[in-house]
Amino acid sequence: MMNNLEIVRDIWKNQYETDFALLDTPQEQIEFLENLLLKNKDNIIKGDKLPQFEPSVVQLTNQIDDEFTTYKPTKKEWMKRWDEVNEELSPVRWNQTYLSILEDLNDYIINELKIARKRLEVLPTYETHEVQKIPTISSEEKISSKIVESKHDDLDILLRNIAEKEPDLSGGLVWELLCKEMGRKTCKYDHDRILLQRISDNRDTLFWKSGKGKNKESTLSKGYFERTRWPAAKKWVKENPTNLHKNKFSQL
Repeated sequence: MMNNLEIVRDIWKNQYETDFALLDTPQEQIEFLENLLLKNKDNIIKGDKLPQFEPSVVQLTNQIDDEFTTYKPTKKEWMKRWDEVNEELSPVRWNQTYLSILEDLNDYIINELKIARKRLEVLPTYETHEVQKIPTISSEEKISSKIVESKHDDLDILLRNIAEKEPDLSGGLVWELLCKEMGRKTCKYDHDRILLQRISDNRDTLFWKSGKGKNKESTLSKGYFERTRWPAAKKWVKENPTNLHKNKFSQL
């Protein structure tokens, strides 16, 4: 029978390890783990509300004895009732195990988060996220402008443009939109052609021109996109309305 640590490692390997390995920087790893930690915390809160109390052997024995006050049961009858009562307690025991696994998974994620933060601490200064405001010209509007922070890449800019025009789309629909963009001769959103192609043996992962690595390319998985990149783009657009960054640009 697997112990909690083995189960937690199995959960990590099957559900999160691939998406985590595809991330390029410690900062992306930190964001991924922070989101995962918050979701696991919600699961722990929900799990904590499930029935947890399990009576002791003595309490169960007394309970069954009380049920047979009118006559003395045979040993077979008594043991049958014992099995039935224990079967009724199976959901409670499962709840206890489930909550215990979630708590251990929480510890595992926290440990991974500490490691990622240590990696970020040892990066050279030029790789840290100091904000520099620089104007850029949009490909769609020749004379439009935006304030771009140096910590954000071309994919962030593309997703923000989509979020401005399609703020109500789900992550899954936007992923489909990105995949369609790669097959278009004239792109509706990806005017700079940063989206390249899907990975042949994993249709839920694509290549994009990040300017990083040996081939100046990075991968983007659908899971990480839906959990992190798209929500971050929508949040940024919400906090930085179009007219706001136009006003900022006019003051430069």
